[in-house]
Amino acid sequence: MQAELDHAGYALTASLTSSPGWWDCATRVGDDRRHVQTGLGSKERWFIMAFWERGVMMASGKTADLAASAGAIGLWQTGSRLRELQTTWPFVRFGELAEAYEHGDPVETKWKLYLQTQARHIDHDLIEAAYAQPRLRMLFPFTSHESLHLSRCTRFPFTHDLPGIFPLSDGTYRVISPNRVHIGHTDTPQEAVSLLIDHLPSDCGPAIDATATELDRSDSTE
Repeated sequence: MQAELDHAGYALTASLTSSPGWWDCATRVGDDRRHVQTGLGSKERWFIMAFWERGVMMASGKTADLAASAGAIGLWQTGSRLRELQTTWPFVRFGELAEAYEHGDPVETKWKLYLQTQARHIDHDLIEAAYAQPRLRMLFPFTSHESLHLSRCTRFPFTHDLPGIFPLSDGTYRVISPNRVHIGHTDTPQEAVSLLIDHLPSDCGPAIDATATELDRSDSTE
């Protein structure tokens, strides 16, 4: 990979990833703001790529052509937008949420995707109840095993300083504080959402385009 980047004229360094199990068959090119990770296919010649920007995987793709892989890396690292990257290297794929990040408005798109999905691990009644509340609709939603969480930032790592709602097997809901303390138990998602809102910080405003690390750094300098 380094030889291909050099041949293409990109002043970039390909390093072996430090991820366990991948250190000898995957490379990372880039910095904390933008990087590309490329892994090798286990049985066939494939260069499997993930294009990242500030905590978000913006695009992915695979190609059997090492030169094409290096070319896509170089274009991404020089600041390419998603559609330019895909037009130049058609093996690259990206979705609606990634494009929303690029346009600076991922919150509404993330809610919309949750509202539209038919995935079984999403509690649709809970999502609809939360989305109906303006104070929650301006935060960035994310889920884990049907539970609903909200972040004050839009990029990973997310903030974990707001209460979460956990659907239970009997159809009821539990609201848990950020430090895992039980806040309350409700019969309906609407009641759970109301309880969560009652325990939001008074200064909890719209989600900011940042990672939790960037947000903490910003807060510490104010």
